[in-house]
Amino acid sequence: MKRVSFIDLGSNSVRFVITEIKDSGSYQLIYQQKESIRLSENMWDHNRLTDEAIERAIKTLTAFSHMATAMDSDEIIAVATAAVRLADNGPEFLELVKQQTGINLVCIDGLEEAHLGFLGVVNTIGLDDFILFDLGGASVEVTLVNNRKIVESVSLPMGALTLTGTYQEGAEMSEKERKSMLNHIQEVLKEQKWLKDKKLPLIGIGGTARNLAKIDQRAHNYPIAKLHNYELTFDRLEEIYESVCSKTLSQRKKINGLSQERADIIIAGTAVVRELMQYTDSQVMIVSGCGLRDGLFYKYYGEHYLNPSGIMDNILIHSAENILLGMNKIDLIHSKYIARLSDALFEQWCKEYEWPERMRELLRVTALLHDIGKVVNYYSHARHSAYIIANSNLYGLTHREQAICGFMASNTHGANNKFIKTSPYGRLLKGNDLPILSQVSLLIAIAEAIDESHEQSAVSVNTEFTPKDIIVNVWTKANKDMSMADVMIAKLNKQCKKDFKKNLIVRWHESL
Repeated sequence: MKRVSFIDLGSNSVRFVITEIKDSGSYQLIYQQKESIRLSENMWDHNRLTDEAIERAIKTLTAFSHMATAMDSDEIIAVATAAVRLADNGPEFLELVKQQTGINLVCIDGLEEAHLGFLGVVNTIGLDDFILFDLGGASVEVTLVNNRKIVESVSLPMGALTLTGTYQEGAEMSEKERKSMLNHIQEVLKEQKWLKDKKLPLIGIGGTARNLAKIDQRAHNYPIAKLHNYELTFDRLEEIYESVCSKTLSQRKKINGLSQERADIIIAGTAVVRELMQYTDSQVMIVSGCGLRDGLFYKYYGEHYLNPSGIMDNILIHSAENILLGMNKIDLIHSKYIARLSDALFEQWCKEYEWPERMRELLRVTALLHDIGKVVNYYSHARHSAYIIANSNLYGLTHREQAICGFMASNTHGANNKFIKTSPYGRLLKGNDLPILSQVSLLIAIAEAIDESHEQSAVSVNTEFTPKDIIVNVWTKANKDMSMADVMIAKLNKQCKKDFKKNLIVRWHESL
């Protein structure tokens, strides 16, 4: 087992996480902290980090260094970005950090900053083609991604903090000042012709993107508080922009979802996002809760455990198996076996019922994690599984898809529609999601019943469909007692009649 600390010292905030990597290769975040230190505040008159900002940074980094020691962290990987990169006294600051905290803080260039942000996103959001932006206090890194590879990347020296400091003289930003700021943003973007009218989804990293999502969620009564992979349309962004521009600082501090510490720079931050969406002709911004610090982890994990690129081939299955590795060995083997059986059944049944192909991937994830709730309590573990699945770091799923997986897990052990209707996640479902997830979850329940003894007795399955019956033929290893499987399968006939209007029949055959 190993514990590694990661520090991302930005121009506005400093983020600190400790990740534990087990001998199995599974990993888990065990501690995180964020502090707003505004390192770049008031540095632009003389292009130097101020004594006050340095003092705030040293104080916070000293505390983080202590936490790393207290939590038995084996090493600290720490990077600094735009503020330190652009400050004339940046090298002196790095040396001071080393002397006073013991942390070897490395200042990375804009391309490396963009690459780390890319690693944080490409491993946690299931898109192949997108435009990524990481908006900080002093800069914004913009990256064009095609087929999960970086095509072009640039670091632009305009952040929420620096734009506010440059264009706002008084306590409030006047309309004239705001127009001057917008003109500047537009002129900077016009130089990046490779971004013009790409019509790709925009993925946003950073405090501004997260705060915009929170504001939108609160305004529209979104049923859950999850930010990662939340979608914000341009029309809604425009509403938020007009709202923050029309309010005074004291009024902005009262906006539901907006952090008070960001109220003074939210106009500039929102303006950058708005202009970027217009310039690229993006209709939606997808918020990423994972960014540079996560990229640091994936770079480290790739180099030591996976591959030098740090890019996962299948982020959904990888993240599901990472969660699964926390189970005991018997349940782990059983879950992977159930996933294979369920997949075989899906291959046969989807030809008859024409489910969306995407359901196959959701089935695989649910089958792998359907018993994960046992780590809470065996009793009602299906409902515990539903909660864990809906709230885990399952990357590559939309919020709605994650809810579907959770409800399919609950259905495998007989949870009813009332459970779904009373869950806040139930509001995320659309159209015929409910009947389809109920049908598909039966496949996992059948596979679970076949392997009730956890002996992995079944070798193969084949399904026949008649007007009145669904007949599942199961070939087993020789001399296997399937009596307990018969008991469990009998309990599923009621669900089969409800969802398919047919009887469920399972026939056993010994494999030669």
